[in-house]
Amino acid sequence: AREGAAEVFFNLASTLSQGRSTDLALIYIRFALYLRPDFPIAQLLLGGLLEGLNRGDEAVATYDAVSRTSPLYWAARLRKAAALDDLKRDDEAIAELRGMAAERPKDPDAPIRLGDLFRANERFEDAIAAYSEAIKRIGKLEKRHWSLLYARGIAYERAKRWPQAEADFLHALKLSPEQPYVLNYLGYSWVDKGLHLDKAKKMIRRAVELRPNDGYIVDSLGWVLY
Repeated sequence: AREGAAEVFFNLASTLSQGRSTDLALIYIRFALYLRPDFPIAQLLLGGLLEGLNRGDEAVATYDAVSRTSPLYWAARLRKAAALDDLKRDDEAIAELRGMAAERPKDPDAPIRLGDLFRANERFEDAIAAYSEAIKRIGKLEKRHWSLLYARGIAYERAKRWPQAEADFLHALKLSPEQPYVLNYLGYSWVDKGLHLDKAKKMIRRAVELRPNDGYIVDSLGWVLY
């Protein structure tokens, strides 16, 4: 009966969290965890609510409380690393993700998150190494992996390694040709370097068609026309 009531409170909290009723969602999820302390999916929801309220330290503690035997333990650790990064506890976040990458040597999730963290902190060479490790673990890239190539391409570009960046952007477009952010980034970069102007203009025009309300992409079209 307690577990059933906990499920009811969790479902209420989950529904409320999708709107603007964060405070009420927080109350219901606390009820759920009071009735069923070992309730991993509720702990993840609580952690997310706490992060949204800028209570990162409490969120980290919540993720730490998820049982090691739970199938959601890995997801909790990924979220913990993101919360640590938001708290500017970068060294702890990096250590967590590196430990996870070592634990599952074939899983690309931790290296991808590590690359995102390094890129956000402008450690571009470290980001490239992490993304490259993730790509190595994946092996054959599929359409859904375009975003990984896009992320590594940005890191290459910011590290002033344009040939490698260009290759990643082109590969991403080969996997998924209609990605407006890749079209825009590559097109803008070509224009900025005075390369392939006609092709760049077509790419950016297509990006604008796909994202007509994105100011950054529309600005790129202005730049190529200029």
